[in-house]
Parts: sequence; C-alpha cells; structure tokens
Amino acid sequence: MNHLRTLTVLEHEVIPITDGEHPSGGSGAWLTETEAQSLLNLNEVRKGFCLRVAGGIKLSQYCGVVRLGTCILEVLPKVGIAADRTVGELDKARGALLAMLHSARQLTIAKISTAPQKEVKALLLDVFIEAFLHSALLQAKLGLISKYVLTEDNLPVIKGRFNAHGHLRQNLGSPHLLNCDYDEFTADNAYNRAVRATLDACRTWIRDGRVQRLWFETSARFSNITSNRTTSTAVARLPQDRTTRRYQSLLKWCEWILNLSSPAMSAGKSDAPGLLFDMNKLFEDHVTRLEETAAGEHQHVHSQGPQIALARQQNEDAFTLKPDITVWQTAPGQASPRIVRIVDAKWKRLKPFATHCGVDQDDIYQMLAYAVRYRCDHLELVYPAPEGLTQACPQLPLLKIDVGTHEPRTIQIQIRAVRLWD
Repeated sequence: MNHLRTLTVLEHEVIPITDGEHPSGGSGAWLTETEAQSLLNLNEVRKGFCLRVAGGIKLSQYCGVVRLGTCILEVLPKVGIAADRTVGELDKARGALLAMLHSARQLTIAKISTAPQKEVKALLLDVFIEAFLHSALLQAKLGLISKYVLTEDNLPVIKGRFNAHGHLRQNLGSPHLLNCDYDEFTADNAYNRAVRATLDACRTWIRDGRVQRLWFETSARFSNITSNRTTSTAVARLPQDRTTRRYQSLLKWCEWILNLSSPAMSAGKSDAPGLLFDMNKLFEDHVTRLEETAAGEHQHVHSQGPQIALARQQNEDAFTLKPDITVWQTAPGQASPRIVRIVDAKWKRLKPFATHCGVDQDDIYQMLAYAVRYRCDHLELVYPAPEGLTQACPQLPLLKIDVGTHEPRTIQIQIRAVRLWD
C-alpha cells in the first residue's frame, strides 16, 4: 500500500476518468475505469457517495480516506469561498476536517504534532496512523489490560480442569504430563491482539521517519502479544465493560484502520471504508458541541429532537419535525424547562454576493414550521464559515416574521456562520 499513489480532492469535485495518464499531462487527480467502478460500488453502503457524470466521477458530501486497489483517495471538505480550488486550500481543508472530528469527539488528536491546526500538510492517512500510535502508546504506558483467557496446555500437575480426551490424544508418550484447561489472567487477550493486528496492518503505510520511529516504540510495547489477523467487525464485537473503558478510543482507531486495510475494497466489493465521514452529520455534531460549550446557567442543549408532528390527518400524525438542536432553559420559579432557541445546522455554502447570502427558501420554511409547532420565537440557521466570508459579507441576515393578530409575535431567524477551526 505504500507504493499506491494518493489522490487528494475536495468534496463535490469531479475526478476525470482516463486510460492511465492525466488528461492534461499534469499531476492532478485522475481515475482509471476500474478505480471509478470501485468508487461507484461504494454507493451500495454509502448511499449517494458518488455519481458518474460526463467526464468522470462526481463526489458528494462524504470526506475522509478511501482505499482502492491501486490508489488512496483523500476527500476533504470545501472551505474556500471561491468556486475553484485556491492555493493552500487543501491544507486548510484538512485542518478543518480534523478540527471538526476532534470537536465532535469522534477521534482524539490532541497529541498529534500536526493537528489540530488551521493548516495541516500531512495526508489524512498519515495523521490517522499517528493518532492511532499515540493512543496505543498511551495505553501501553498506563499498562495493558489483562483478561482471563481459556488456555489448554500440558502441565506436570493438574491446573483448572483435567481434559481426558486431550490427554489421550497428546500425552500417550508423555505420562508425566497432564492436559488441562484453565483460565489464565494475561495481557495476551483479544483486546491487545486487536491492537497488535492494527500495528501490523499499518506498518507499510508509514512514510514519515518520525512516525516510523513512533511505530517501532509502540510495537515494542506489544511485542509479547500474539500477532494474528482480525477484522474491524471482530473488533467492534469485543465486549465492553468498566475494565476496558479506557481502551474505547484505541479500539475505535483499530476498527477504522482495519476496515481501511480490508482487501475487499481492492477487489471492488462493497465493503464500507472506515474512514469516511458524512459532513452533514459531522457539522451538526460540531455545532452541537459549540452550543454545549456556550450554554449559560440553567440551560441545557438537546440534539435531534424532541420529535413533534407538524400536522394531523384523520387523527393520525403527519410530517414529523425533529430539530437538530434545541436549547432549553429553566427560569427562576419555573417548574419545568422550556425551549428558548432552536438551531439547525446546514452543511451548505453561503454565497455572500447572492440575495440573503444564498440561504435556501426551503430552509426558512422549515424554521418557520419549527417556530409555530414548538412555540419558539428565536431560531438560528448555522452554516460553515468559509475563509474570506467576513470580508465579503460582514453582517449575515436577521429575518423577522410577524405572525398572529389577536396576540401578535415576531419570529426571528438569525443566519449564523461558525468557524471550522480555531
């Protein structure tokens, strides 16, 4: 895999399909027909991941890393305000993606030297491997977890349970030995074997000398663990309890990297890659964490709900509403909290020079439905803030809607943009 070429593109870009050489003779991204078909096969497990259009493959909102048989595809979010890719945008996009993943608590990158920063020049795969190595090394320094493992062995005295069938099969010529089954408390268990398997899988992918040294240091800590092959599915099925809680982040890295190393991808099968992230969901999680951080006293943030039907038809609910984020507050002397603000996160590009900054009319209608049904007058549509937005559009729209006659009220919908990195 270390000899595979790496393609770096932005979401929604079109990757040309050629017969093996870049159509313009340059060094930009391109795909062979076989590689293009492998990407299209991903639609079976990632609905709408890509689409075949005239001249190539058009990507959607999924970002991350995809491994094909002959190349590695790195897909990054669009963070520039211009329609075309700008100089240095790839490094900024990589930094933005890592910052959002860290903010949304989907991975831990605090100890990586290259991230989170505004610009990250290292490829995503290199950053992910380094994060995994840091996580594995940290757990090794804290002490590898030990578990009771059922073991069969020939011993001079009985330990555990005597295995008569195994004794007759193995010890006819060794009457001084007894075949026994017993539980051994050891670090050589399924959890640490998963880490060992992941270390073995990613060894040949590392190109940076510093990360290679980190790999050898980490590998030495797991040298007494049995080396075997496993899958991301097997790692995901490992039982979790209080004794393995500190391994949770490390095992998640094992899942992702082992899934990426699956040979099914290179064979063109529809095995889901483990390093792809839906930017709609990721941005929503990012905004949720920002709201939780900014929540004031007596406030709490609720994501994905509560669900309420917009209407009724013949005594049955119709058109369920489910806001991305609701902010609740308990006023002094109030028995129960009430919704004081509704926030909807939109992974869409604002257009500073368009009417209303390019906000979709349907999104406003959606917010109006929330306002009526949840009886909330303060709503926000939150978009990612592309680089240069402040200069091009210093003030985002605040929409006011007057409703009611007997008891008039004004609904305010604030358009807001949040930065993707510090």
